[in-house]
Amino acid sequence: MELMVDTAKSQGQTQSQGGQAVSSPSIFPYRFTSDGRLCHRVTQEPFMFRRGCDPDATQREDRALCLHVTQHVHSLLEEQLHLIRLYLPSLSKEDYLPPPPLSKEVYRPPPSLSKEVYLPPPPEPQGQGDHRVYFSPHREAPSQGYVYLSPGALESPATLLVVVQDRGTMLCGLWSWRVAASEGLERGSMIPYVRKVLEEGSSVLLMNPNQGGGVGETPEEHVRRVWDLLVSRCVSRHVVVVAHGYGGLAFVDLLCRRPQQVVRQVWAAAFLDSSHSLWHQPLDAAGREWLKTRSRRWVLSSKPLNQPVGSLKAGCSQMSAGTQSHNAAPSVCMESVFRFFSKTLSPKPPATFSMVTRSKGTVGQIGPHNGRGITRPY
Repeated sequence: MELMVDTAKSQGQTQSQGGQAVSSPSIFPYRFTSDGRLCHRVTQEPFMFRRGCDPDATQREDRALCLHVTQHVHSLLEEQLHLIRLYLPSLSKEDYLPPPPLSKEVYRPPPSLSKEVYLPPPPEPQGQGDHRVYFSPHREAPSQGYVYLSPGALESPATLLVVVQDRGTMLCGLWSWRVAASEGLERGSMIPYVRKVLEEGSSVLLMNPNQGGGVGETPEEHVRRVWDLLVSRCVSRHVVVVAHGYGGLAFVDLLCRRPQQVVRQVWAAAFLDSSHSLWHQPLDAAGREWLKTRSRRWVLSSKPLNQPVGSLKAGCSQMSAGTQSHNAAPSVCMESVFRFFSKTLSPKPPATFSMVTRSKGTVGQIGPHNGRGITRPY
């Protein structure tokens, strides 16, 4: 497999993959078609992975392909879906401070004049108990790591979808660059999720846990940092989360560390072949109850999609993902995930009770009881 890149956007550029810089070669024999398939430029044959005898050459080819797929997906996110690449400030370990308490004061960033933008710092701290993490106010300020979000996502009261991807070599916007290359962008990228969210008038934020925002930053630290900087300060109180693989563990770690904020602000969470564990992560009783009532877990299974898959260790409703492929689970489960969110976000209709006589006629109806014995619907 001969892999080289010729897109004008990437010529002469380098990008870090797995902590190493990758140079963009000059010629790439494959291109993405309008339907998101990677095909040969001349023969139109679909791309296929072919392994040679040289492991080093194979690794170089994989890095070049990963870079090409990532750049193409990012260009689609920016140019077609109009997402903003938001750079985050470079923080040290000591900068992971607890977020300020929620208040009526809402931080509103100015309209973006560029697809790559730094947010200005929030207002000056008010009192000793207010710990704020500052954004870089200038484009020249040092920054490591970025996320993608839709315009106005932090200001809109509409539902905000937050996506936390699995651990690996893929950056935000991709479930798997290998699947994107071999099976197409509709299956390997987050573009279908973003497109559906925007069509429904909601907002989206794609985390980037594999990019990191500092030396040795873990996915858990990235998720916590993006929460403190962005999600905890957004206007919407209807946040929903999709977490794939290790992203589920990172989100549950956030629930352990920011329990009150997550319970108050996140309306539902969908775990796709998640790595989190109720037995190895220090969840309190409130966190366990929140997972039980507000989350659903799709696991790899040979059963049809959405068939119950029981487990005493699940801690929430557990369903079949309809596939045994970890990387394919997000695309296979997408419609089921959005139906789950829609059901969770929709107000429950009041229950009515009817008494039926032998003639099957309704004698009377009893309306919903508003006493303390009825749990408030979410």
